[in-house]
Amino acid sequence: MLLAIESYFHDALRAAMPESVEVSAGPSRGPSPEIDAGVEVFATRMRLALPEGDDLTALRQPSYFSQVVRWAGDGTRKDFALPANTIGQVVEVESPPGRPLRRGDDYLVEESTLRLYRAPATASEAVVAYLRGSRAAGFLERRRCEVRLTIRVWVKTDVGDATPLMSRALAAALAASADMGNMEDANTEPETSGVRLRLLQPQAALVDVHQSLELEDGTAYFRAQANFLVRGELEQLVSLGTPESEGIILEVRRET
Repeated sequence: MLLAIESYFHDALRAAMPESVEVSAGPSRGPSPEIDAGVEVFATRMRLALPEGDDLTALRQPSYFSQVVRWAGDGTRKDFALPANTIGQVVEVESPPGRPLRRGDDYLVEESTLRLYRAPATASEAVVAYLRGSRAAGFLERRRCEVRLTIRVWVKTDVGDATPLMSRALAAALAASADMGNMEDANTEPETSGVRLRLLQPQAALVDVHQSLELEDGTAYFRAQANFLVRGELEQLVSLGTPESEGIILEVRRET
């Protein structure tokens, strides 16, 4: 989940920075002597709120088999047919991914077709539908959580100051934090592991900004750093086993 958050802000920072500035995501490695300026974004910890009392499983609900269907968009298409092998009912729809739609106001489901009232924009992944199937072993749990996120700027002192780059980084990060969507940890590979993690309704806020002058391997650097706090609700869906096969009636004949 930390990688999903890092990637989200990395993309915003990369778009705001000059091509000559290296932008990296993941644990900080410090400045590289091969580059004059760099920007790092990394999430260091996710902390989850514990249930009240001694029962750590108090917030767990029954699990169910789930399936996720994704479609591309061409800018005009509104109807999206569910594959023949889908099992379960559509319970959530996002378009674009991460942005929940409201059933009845934004979309409806007619038999095996998902119909949007407004065509999504052209994209390789424009619509995502979450399906809920039969009961499964495991659990569904949603808990409040918070993540520490850091944006760090390094600039060699003989090249310039870190302040202008930090200003650009702050502007990009604050703009990205204004309207964050749901995030999914695709690295859990839910199709094979049976585990799906999603960060629902995340919000990010700037906590502090500071700067310093540091010496790394004999080279002097200006360093500027901004710390953010990201809060949301972590959804953990653990579905163990395999769904029971379902027969489909293809034809009914009456013989006399």
